[in-house]
Amino acid sequence: MTETLRYRRRGRRRMVCAVAAGLTLPGTAFAQRAGEDAISAADDAFGTRVGNESLGLYSAGNARGFSPVTAGNVRIEGLYFDQQPGLNDRLVRGSAVRVGISAQSYAFPAPTGIADYRLRLPGDEQVVSTVARFGPYATLSAEVDAQVPIIEGKLSIGVGAGYIRQEDDFTVKSTEYSGGLLARLRPAESADITAFYGRTEDCKGRQQARTFTGGDIEPRHAPKRTSFSQPWQTGDCSESNTGAIGSLALPGDWSLRAGVFRSAQIVNKTSGEIYSQVDANGIGRHTVFLQPPLSSRSYSGEVRLAKTFAEGSRRHTLDATLRGRSVRRDFGGSSTVDLGLSQIYSTVPFPQPAFNLGPTGDDRSKQGTVGIAYDGLWAGVGGLGVDVQKTFYHRQQIQPAPALTVAKTNATPLLYSVRANALLSRTLALYASYTRGFEETGPAANTAANRGEAQPVSMTKQADAGVRYLVTPQVTIIAGVFQVEKPYFNVNAANIYGPLGVVRHRGVEFSVTGQIMEGLRAVGGMVLIEPHVSGPTVDAGLIGAVATGVKPRVAQLSLQYQPKAWRGFGVDGQVNHSGPQYAHQDNHFKIQGNTQLNLGARYNFTAGGIPASVRFQALNVTDVYAYNLSYTGAFFVASPRRFVVTLAADF
Repeated sequence: MTETLRYRRRGRRRMVCAVAAGLTLPGTAFAQRAGEDAISAADDAFGTRVGNESLGLYSAGNARGFSPVTAGNVRIEGLYFDQQPGLNDRLVRGSAVRVGISAQSYAFPAPTGIADYRLRLPGDEQVVSTVARFGPYATLSAEVDAQVPIIEGKLSIGVGAGYIRQEDDFTVKSTEYSGGLLARLRPAESADITAFYGRTEDCKGRQQARTFTGGDIEPRHAPKRTSFSQPWQTGDCSESNTGAIGSLALPGDWSLRAGVFRSAQIVNKTSGEIYSQVDANGIGRHTVFLQPPLSSRSYSGEVRLAKTFAEGSRRHTLDATLRGRSVRRDFGGSSTVDLGLSQIYSTVPFPQPAFNLGPTGDDRSKQGTVGIAYDGLWAGVGGLGVDVQKTFYHRQQIQPAPALTVAKTNATPLLYSVRANALLSRTLALYASYTRGFEETGPAANTAANRGEAQPVSMTKQADAGVRYLVTPQVTIIAGVFQVEKPYFNVNAANIYGPLGVVRHRGVEFSVTGQIMEGLRAVGGMVLIEPHVSGPTVDAGLIGAVATGVKPRVAQLSLQYQPKAWRGFGVDGQVNHSGPQYAHQDNHFKIQGNTQLNLGARYNFTAGGIPASVRFQALNVTDVYAYNLSYTGAFFVASPRRFVVTLAADF
């Protein structure tokens, strides 16, 4: 606890100093926020984020039904990064999820797609960007990002600060602060070095109660815009990410890239409510839990040396990599109080019960990986890539009292991937790949009796294939099939989270993007997944053969119409569809799918030489009432109709 408090005080001082330094710089600036537009930036429908806007079938936390973050498949500017908390918007200008043909340019992948973050790299132009957002509900946020060249062409810095006073779907209010500092040095044309530090403080929102029904029913509908959580159930956390990346072009077509990162999350308070075995009248077993202060910290990095050989129309690249990470995480120590049978959605406050927190466990892991990769590209014909990695893994888990056991895991698996693509014509390309991976599994869910407990490591594999077709030079279609296999983790009949078998996600994914006609751009896609579970628990009839918490059908279509004749004004719309999915592990009951409509308008203009934009969004316009499911089967009410207005300007 003492270490946690010291960490928070140091972090607050660092963030305040970073923000203050930026605000005192004369003529500062940052990276053109007024033009941020996810629909225009998307190369495909598989997941794109730009500033505050995002769209796509996948995200950094969910690709093909799994998490790239958990799989250890996160990159910063293409370099390996072990993520604990996410990177805040002061550091990151956007991200993309790469699967299928778009992932073939990445050497040393792991199954479940690649989430690649792009930093707000400071440039040589002085700009101050401001963003103000109103909504949804009474939410108000303000962001200021700035960059300033210190030595033209050599040294520039970026600094940013953000504030959000948020009100959620249940009228709960919270406040959050973020700050970031970047410095970019280019001592020569062949060298580029960027260092960064970002921090987010005081994430104090209350969580929606987890609701589990006791039969083949959905929970009864909750009254809109009503707070059901208790006032004492506030959170308190801080998050930080620090790192440096560099690149150096060497003689003889050699290149060197390296990155080193620290990612840390301190959660001083987490509490929540669980309703289980809820019946048709909304009565269920009501429990509340409180977790002690917990932290997770990791150091990670990669050094990449590459050599390129040109041979006429063929290019060969050899990559050698050295990766490493060291992670330390606290877990356990939580206390649960059973309040008996209660009515869900109750607004009656009650005092905080007497929790009896226990000691925490310690989970430490270290992993080092060496690898070599070959990528060959034959212009007009296709490409071939092969890589081999040897990883060395050690983990030590100290279970808290009364067990006080020490469990050690050592593994040295050989990992590999093969990828190929063929250009059948100027408009048609085929691709295929196979990847064998090794990854840690996320901790036990908060709703499990062993919440937060560390889980075993896993061997994984993925195969995919597909086609890319250029309908026109401006319109691209991608269609592919995939299969991902991993150990299946979930809760058993005793509510203990752990391995229950093997899960196979076999699916089809589709994307179409591009300029359909003058001023009209489309980004659309669909993914169909069959989440099949096998193993002794399925054979014994203890769980069904279909995994919960995975949406078997997801579709999205975004359209934006902004012709030149409208002089910066545009309208857009988005349709999001989710199909039915099983709510319980016995596969006896499905919740219905839903389709939601979002509408928006955008106006890009210049006032007094200052680029600016105003953006209006109406989300879930038809006010569809729907549920989202966690992978353990908990029901969460999806957001109702809401409105957001965003103003941005680059000075």
